[in-house]
Amino acid sequence: MRTAFAFATALLLSATSLAHAGNSDAEVYTYGTELDIASVLSIKLEPTPFCRVTNAVMTYRDSTDQVRKLSYRTLSESCKTEN
Repeated sequence: MRTAFAFATALLLSATSLAHAGNSDAEVYTYGTELDIASVLSIKLEPTPFCRVTNAVMTYRDSTDQVRKLSYRTLSESCKTEN
């Protein structure tokens, strides 16, 4: 439940000026981007010791079995331990 909420929050907090977190081949998520995610292979977050919005890149397989990357904004891992 918490993971689903974090992922939904990540998608809602996306911005068009998002840095690609070192992955120039990643598609930048914007509101209305149609997602075709069959399975998630990895999620990488920019590390930060503070609870704040940060960049993330999700690597996934779509329904045609192609590996794709999507960059988006999300809350940092530090937020998991804060109220």
